[in-house]
Amino acid sequence: MTNLLFTRDQSAHAASLTSAFIDRYLDTVHERPVAPVVDRDALRAIMATPLPEEGTSLDALFAELDAVIVPNSTHTAHPRFLGYVMPSPNGLSPFAEAATAALNQNCGLWTVAPAATAIEQTVTRWFADLFGFGETAGGLIVSGGSMANMVALTAARDWFLGDSARTDGLQGHASPLTLYTSTEVHSCIDKAVSMLGLGTKHLRRIPCDAQFRMRVDLLEAAIAADRDAGLSPVCVIASAGTVTTGAIDPIAEIAALTTREGMWLHVDGAYGALTALSDRYREALAPIGLADSVSLDPHKFLFTSFEAGCVLVRNRATLRHAFQATPSYLAIHEDPDFLNYSDHGPQLSRGFKALKVWLSLRHYGRKAYGDTIDGLFDLAAYMGELASEHTEFELLAPVVYNCTCFRLRGLSDAENQQVLAQLVEGGTAFLGPARVNGAYGFRACFMSLRTARSDVDVIMREIARLGRALRGDVGAQHVATG
Repeated sequence: MTNLLFTRDQSAHAASLTSAFIDRYLDTVHERPVAPVVDRDALRAIMATPLPEEGTSLDALFAELDAVIVPNSTHTAHPRFLGYVMPSPNGLSPFAEAATAALNQNCGLWTVAPAATAIEQTVTRWFADLFGFGETAGGLIVSGGSMANMVALTAARDWFLGDSARTDGLQGHASPLTLYTSTEVHSCIDKAVSMLGLGTKHLRRIPCDAQFRMRVDLLEAAIAADRDAGLSPVCVIASAGTVTTGAIDPIAEIAALTTREGMWLHVDGAYGALTALSDRYREALAPIGLADSVSLDPHKFLFTSFEAGCVLVRNRATLRHAFQATPSYLAIHEDPDFLNYSDHGPQLSRGFKALKVWLSLRHYGRKAYGDTIDGLFDLAAYMGELASEHTEFELLAPVVYNCTCFRLRGLSDAENQQVLAQLVEGGTAFLGPARVNGAYGFRACFMSLRTARSDVDVIMREIARLGRALRGDVGAQHVATG
């Protein structure tokens, strides 16, 4: 019988292959096309492979990683990968992931993962302290912003429904529950509202001002209209970093309104909340501390590898009210030091995602993160300056965060879309699409730890070149950078 455990020699060989693979990949990632020319035959061959009866050597498997997997991967660690809010992982992440896998902790019950529970409690406390949430705060590490928002809105729904939340659910309430957010909100809010049985037609989308921030006057009017119609306003979802332009809603004003209205305030900070680690942005994000809950993503501005999200609540009892379920086979006495995270979220089996977050924060420290965040935001501002200064470009939104939205002037939406496709397919850079005030353009989101001003120069020159080629205007102004 084959032993599924490694001998010491086998472990040493696997460690050597893994370390060499990581070094080889990270040493060459900047030389690769950002997006691959997908070898469909190779990937179809993988998908058509039957379950093997016999094993394959580690050497052959790692050779396949090099020959097939790497060339058919999009390289998020590339300095010119600026698509979506997807960072390159910090240098510690691969090794933290290996330690996590070796420990293999199940972080649902503290008795089977005491050290892991202590670390998760520490990390969530650090985050709660960052926003001044106070001693009653609680939270947990989840897969990402989508799940963090889902958990927070579950807590908001059940807080509103009270004791009947578990037994009667929505069917025990006389009038429909309504929620409010801006037109710029992330699509995961729609998914959460749908999955929670609230119905997306009861999610009110409040228009924004010229800076893409939710208008509080229109929010107040919408709440009043729903109350007059006999509906039940429950929750406002503000954004700390909207997905397209990075706008921050007027959270303090919204908090004052939700307090007057007796409503729950949730802040979707999955994009931008952790930029509070920077001295430059801490004050702008301080009003998050007025919210009842907030989502944030360590796998964004802490640059940990996927997955690592977090949800915080002002009162941890609201999580227990929404999620606690303790059958006899899981019954554990309350402990003064440790939480059972299975009572604070939807999962019983939970991986040790907090370890890479804890190790990263301890290894690098807050100041290093703040400096890194400032540097990335400066790169976005530099791209915005180039887009504003050169007549070939049109800046679509103020650069207030680490994302820059612009388009090629004089080209149609379809032509701008064509240039973006050519840019990505050519392997020079990976930018995302943006539609701002109805206009289609490019969105560069600076999240790669390897990006330099010279990469911005390369991107802008290539986009301008592709635009001139599309126009047939080879004599147009060339973008001067440097």
